[in-house]
Amino acid sequence: MMQVNALTIDLEDWYQSTFDPESEISHFCVKNTKRVLELLDKYNVKATFFVQGMVARKYPEIVKLVKEKGHEIQSHGYSHRPLNKLSPEEIKKELLETKKILEDITGKEVIGFRAPDFSIDKKRLWIFEIMAECGIKYDSSIFPVRTRRYGINNFERGYSKIITKSGVIEELPVSILKINLFKQINIPVGGGGYFRLFPYKFLSFSLDLLNKKNLPFVVYCHPYEFNHKELSMLEGVTLFLRLHQGIGRKGFAKKLSKLLQKAKFTTISKVIEIFRNNSRSFKTVYV
Repeated sequence: MMQVNALTIDLEDWYQSTFDPESEISHFCVKNTKRVLELLDKYNVKATFFVQGMVARKYPEIVKLVKEKGHEIQSHGYSHRPLNKLSPEEIKKELLETKKILEDITGKEVIGFRAPDFSIDKKRLWIFEIMAECGIKYDSSIFPVRTRRYGINNFERGYSKIITKSGVIEELPVSILKINLFKQINIPVGGGGYFRLFPYKFLSFSLDLLNKKNLPFVVYCHPYEFNHKELSMLEGVTLFLRLHQGIGRKGFAKKLSKLLQKAKFTTISKVIEIFRNNSRSFKTVYV
């Protein structure tokens, strides 16, 4: 099977999504996204942008620009509220509202989804049925390591299918590395703070190891990670939060650039298509 990896961007605004969910979407998300697009242009890489509905509603022009650049546009929910804090009715509303906004802007059907904060855990697999009811056909919401806030420990890495009464959802989680020492250790390497903290050599090693096991390296990041100065320009953010959220941002773009030069990266849809057509065996989950 051809070795191909997935690059995904969660298009959201740091201040609203992480610090103050009641605030307006700021202009920073537009400026930061343009930085991402410039980098992807430089290396001729197409990515999947999971776009938050609130961002698309306020700044439809940035969504149009992402589309014009040839990238894939899918849903990241509307408000960025974690799904494990919403009722089934609220989840469905968020999915349908964002789907309509994005389809009106792009003229293309939205069939992919990533939950805010990877907020689908083992007790909430029923959310996949709501996805299917809303026309979602693939997902990248599972974090295959259990953390304090999210994740499903030892969920299938790579491609799998989730079967619901309302339809099939194809799943491609973000990447983790499994290392056996005295016991098995699951290391998140696919994005976020983990990606910012690890040195490039370790990420490069992770990519090679995953590809040797015929697994794609699925990376996720956010536009704000390409702007290490943003946190210092925001009011009300504590020093601790600036340090915690800002660590590793300065070298983030350089680190990602080296990975994009090292291996082939593309959209989630294309990676799923390759695995669907070439994989002889994959895990099936019934919910």
